[in-house]
Amino acid sequence: MALRTEMPTAGVSATGVASLLVAATTRMWGNTPPPVVKVNTDGSFLSPWEEYEEDGSPPCKFYNATYQYTGALCSHFALARMGQATQQEALNRALSCAAYHETDCILSPEIGLSVPAAFVYDPEDGLRMVIAPKLVDVVEPVVEAEDRLVELRDPDGKRHTQLEMKTAVSVEYLQGGARRMSVDTFNHTAAYCIQMLRVAFDKSCWAEID
Repeated sequence: MALRTEMPTAGVSATGVASLLVAATTRMWGNTPPPVVKVNTDGSFLSPWEEYEEDGSPPCKFYNATYQYTGALCSHFALARMGQATQQEALNRALSCAAYHETDCILSPEIGLSVPAAFVYDPEDGLRMVIAPKLVDVVEPVVEAEDRLVELRDPDGKRHTQLEMKTAVSVEYLQGGARRMSVDTFNHTAAYCIQMLRVAFDKSCWAEID
């Protein structure tokens, strides 16, 4: 998912990131819930990685915000079973997609990973794997979060949409590769990527994890 543009908006009446996302998705999808699909129908953590295209592009399957993901791997039990090799393979795939399409945001289903995770760019650590991020109250350093109208583009150029999001979010999450819980505040593109992940997976998934 490429996050190309951000524009200031007037104040939004909904309070909190979760409320803002609910309001934003209601405006996007209306009162009719979007279709729900499984990332991998066989219940595996990672789908087979298809061959690269003739032009050298990796087989990334970008989310276009016309549906939501769900799956049996939205649980703490599944997170505990996900091995180091799976996480490393997922990170390698995300790096390939991010580099080729020049984006700082990759969602786990886009590289065939069933567990909800966002891959976001960090100036010091490179691409970070943020697994199962749970929204929490803002932590240090204190950041003044603002509402922004963010344009979300499919890097393939097939679809783009806009959502109101916060410029900063604090989340509790499992660190990819480290297998330990952390609480951090993410800003701007990384914050938008994490909020988009929260939109991309359905309520039943987050109910199991949160």
